[in-house]
Amino acid sequence: MKFEIQQEDLQKALDVIANVVPAKTTLPILTCVLMEVADDRLVLSATNLDISITTSTDKVDIKDAGKVAIPAVKFVPFVRSLRSGTVKIAQKGEQISLVSGKSRLTENTMNVEEYPKLKVLEEKDGLDLEASLLIDMVAETSYSVSKDETRPALMGILWEVRPDSLTLVATDAHRLARSARDMDWTVPGDRNMIVDTAGLRHLPRIAADQDESDSGNVTVFMGENQLSFRSGNSVLHTRLLEGPFPDYNAVIPKGNDKDVTIDKADFAQAIRRVAITADRITSQIKLGVESGRMELSARGTEGSQAEDEISVSYEGDAMEIGFNYSYLQDILKNIKSESIVLSLNDSQSAALIKPVDDEGAETGVLCLLMPLRLAGD
Repeated sequence: MKFEIQQEDLQKALDVIANVVPAKTTLPILTCVLMEVADDRLVLSATNLDISITTSTDKVDIKDAGKVAIPAVKFVPFVRSLRSGTVKIAQKGEQISLVSGKSRLTENTMNVEEYPKLKVLEEKDGLDLEASLLIDMVAETSYSVSKDETRPALMGILWEVRPDSLTLVATDAHRLARSARDMDWTVPGDRNMIVDTAGLRHLPRIAADQDESDSGNVTVFMGENQLSFRSGNSVLHTRLLEGPFPDYNAVIPKGNDKDVTIDKADFAQAIRRVAITADRITSQIKLGVESGRMELSARGTEGSQAEDEISVSYEGDAMEIGFNYSYLQDILKNIKSESIVLSLNDSQSAALIKPVDDEGAETGVLCLLMPLRLAGD
């Protein structure tokens, strides 16, 4: 193997795949980046067996074709540290050398034949959708996935694919996030899938690998055991998880009739201030709402207390409710609307948070949050 490439082109390709390389693994070969030059292209791949990404570029001057597995732990940061300019890479025996100007790295390679066979993209029934929209939908739900490994289905995001819509849902039993959008696509039928969240978090990296001539879309391919995405010159494969996923519609309350319209920025700033004194075990803050105003407060076990007040649009009966402030912050930082509607029933029932646009219309996002019991309830 022998080729030349500009530093910025090599770094761009490595940035797409490098985060898939596992930091710890029982298979040392997985700590490598697979690099292949052939047919006037450089192809880079990485996998941790659950997720794999492949990207390629034709901005390369190939002298000799070849394939090599390079440990990423030194190779990737060395490339990132280089100045702009030509990078010359050559393989000799079991070593590979990288030269750029007066900078040089020589690294041992691993047996390329031990590298896992990468999944092949199933090029059929691909669904095109706007990359930025899909990235938003993942961000609007992924913060609610469970970290409980005894409930693997809750560690993924439920995809409900319909001929005219796409709905993503995540829950950890304390909170739930749902993002739904109307779609104009051709889907052969209804399908529900639980998709590995870790894989979906790589979508922004492959979506960034588009030229100005690209449409800004990502193509989704639904396999039996995997979901694949193609954007520009990059392909992402992520696994599907075994179900069942809980019936989330059964837990969404229908009788929350106390609607409080709140400026998101004001709400987030007030939460940040009062949370300074919140109990470090419960993370509880108390919200008190009455006509035109919301009072926020938190009390620490050592006697400290903080209070704040913001203006809201509300005309119902006064009530109080407690929440985990970090859960509220997760919701607010993952929605784009400037206003939200907090729909309440009573202090012991699940609350709904819905982002709204400038006209007060819902945006397709719904968040459910279980309350914390207040002292005296």
